Amino acid sequence: MAYGTRTLQVGRLGCESRYIDADFVGGFALLDRQGPRSFPTFVQGSAGALPFATESMDILLLPHVLEFVPDRHQVLREAERVLKPEGRLFILGLNPWSPRRLLKLGQHDSFWKARLIAGHHLLDWLSLLKFDAELVAAFDSLREKALRNPQTGWEEVKAGLSLAYAIKAIKRSYTLIPIEPEWSSLSQLVTSKLIETPQLNPNRTTT
Repeated sequence: MAYGTRTLQVGRLGCESRYIDADFVGGFALLDRQGPRSFPTFVQGSAGALPFATESMDILLLPHVLEFVPDRHQVLREAERVLKPEGRLFILGLNPWSPRRLLKLGQHDSFWKARLIAGHHLLDWLSLLKFDAELVAAFDSLREKALRNPQTGWEEVKAGLSLAYAIKAIKRSYTLIPIEPEWSSLSQLVTSKLIETPQLNPNRTTT
């Protein structure tokens, strides 16, 4: 993280002190409906209506937010709005196909009954918002080990059965290049009278 970087985290994890360096805490803002007022920059607000200016953030963190909001598409649109071009978006999500979750669906824990999003669906949604996104890690809390950048087919299977995943996305800014109209004939482009090309006199003799 470079000096001057503005980072916004939506929602509290409770372990922020582990990954927020003291040198950068001045550029770090935490947004939540209620939270640690002692945090250097705490903002009370909603993930679906971020109280920040358009293109004002370099990094945006969404740790287990999309599973518990009524309109996750609105949250993603807000993320796209507040990020600067080439800004980074990091999302932590719970995997709906995790065997651990499927075994706990009958329990009364609302944490496991949330509307979870499969990683490939989230990648598709981010692509529609012009993000370059990739799944960068999968987590299995039973082993407390992260599978980073799954490449092989077996690694992708393990990632698909993991407890949680992490996605990194970069906001791309595309400049529209206007399409030039087809060239018209020269006589239609020139407003003044054309000077006719002199014609050689075929009867003229050369001395």
